[in-house]
Amino acid sequence: MACSADRNLVTFYLNGVRHEVGGGNAFLNLAQFLRYQVGLEGTKIVCAEGDCGACTVLVSAYRGGNWSEFKAVNSCIAPVYLFDLCSIVTVEGLAHNGDLSDVQEKMMVHHGGQCGYCTPGIVCSLGHLAETSQRQGKKIDRRRAQNYLTGNLCRCTGYEPILKAAEAIDLTQWVPLSLRYQGDEMIERFRYLDRQSVEIDLADKKLWIPTTIEGVIDIKQDRPHVRLVSGATDLGVIHNKGRQYLDEAIVLNRIPELTDFQVRDDGVWIGSMVDLSTTERELEAVIPEMSRLLRIFASPQIKNQGTLVGNVLNGSPIGDSIPGLMVLEARLCLISAEGERWVSLGDFYKGYKKMDIRPEEICTGIMIPKPGKEWKAKFFKVSLRKDLDISSVTFAGLFKINDSRILEARIALGGVGPMVVRLSQLENELAGESFSLSSFEQVGKQASLKIKPISDLRASESYRRRVTENLFVKCFTELKQEVME
Repeated sequence: MACSADRNLVTFYLNGVRHEVGGGNAFLNLAQFLRYQVGLEGTKIVCAEGDCGACTVLVSAYRGGNWSEFKAVNSCIAPVYLFDLCSIVTVEGLAHNGDLSDVQEKMMVHHGGQCGYCTPGIVCSLGHLAETSQRQGKKIDRRRAQNYLTGNLCRCTGYEPILKAAEAIDLTQWVPLSLRYQGDEMIERFRYLDRQSVEIDLADKKLWIPTTIEGVIDIKQDRPHVRLVSGATDLGVIHNKGRQYLDEAIVLNRIPELTDFQVRDDGVWIGSMVDLSTTERELEAVIPEMSRLLRIFASPQIKNQGTLVGNVLNGSPIGDSIPGLMVLEARLCLISAEGERWVSLGDFYKGYKKMDIRPEEICTGIMIPKPGKEWKAKFFKVSLRKDLDISSVTFAGLFKINDSRILEARIALGGVGPMVVRLSQLENELAGESFSLSSFEQVGKQASLKIKPISDLRASESYRRRVTENLFVKCFTELKQEVME
């Protein structure tokens, strides 16, 4: 049986004030708690899907004696129980010594808000921009501001005054949140609580926050049906829509080993709690094509909370990361009471949302082999808009080319069937062919006939087939430029 926990309360600081939350309140999403339990109504709930950004707050987590940077996250889809041992700052907390922060001041001066629903979330995202820019010593320009605001929608003001406000932020006037909301008393308390696990046991809700992998295995052995939760960027939406509730959950974000990101001789190890923002940043020097794809994966708020392993285990046929990881021949590490086993991503998916993982197993991370310099990678995402959108078709190609000939090819497609597909037969046919437009066009046509896309709100079947053909042409065009360099 699972061992008893050390406490039954989730502890965090909110704008510098300690909160200890238990019972049913721990299962509310953070935005609900802020508005209805604490009375901080600056945080808005609009879409309840993590899309509009009106619910944005700033969060820094204390893990293993270290603080993460303050990051913008969507509070409407994140349960309160994810914020154990965190410092949370809302739009109300950005003010300093009774005065507006420079971010808030510039939004007011440049008329960056009208109706007020989107404004607090935008201010928090600009707070994240100011915090990060000051720490990194980078100037805030329009492009940088646009990138930080991709997760915030504004329907009435228009973005021009908002971007002018961002460009006008004086970083010399920004007081770092780490100085204001990571005080000695907070650190002392979190240091004491850091090794303590949490369990909340109600009649209709149950929560476990273990601090070791062994603790998770212990709980899973007794209760294999209980969901594992990391960032909840997908599960939180499902919960809000009433399709499946997160009323029984094992939270993984207090386990230090799961936050490891390591570049090894045999590849890149990414722990199951490494968020997508960290993954994007760290992969840039190792697997740049995957890093480039992650730039348009989702909004900063989603990437700051969601994980790469979570995207893989969600098993969606339109999961943006899966085709690239499949051609890179990534492997998952699965652990249970019976021991450890490794599963290649190419063998992991058995059908729509059916995966080779047993109920009692947990995934501790993913190993991605580093492609040698002889390999050329091209990963594409096609969607109705560039930022903050779900894919219609995803493409991943990895090619070894020498003397105008294709020596080896790996190709995977997403959004074209009930699961992401690896086109092994076409890979074999392409190997040995000349590196030419006609070779890629021919394989593209064959691929469009082999896939089994459907028509839905994002794209029609015929559109997906045509896009598939076009992506092979796009792949060749971009590869040719690289080969000729």
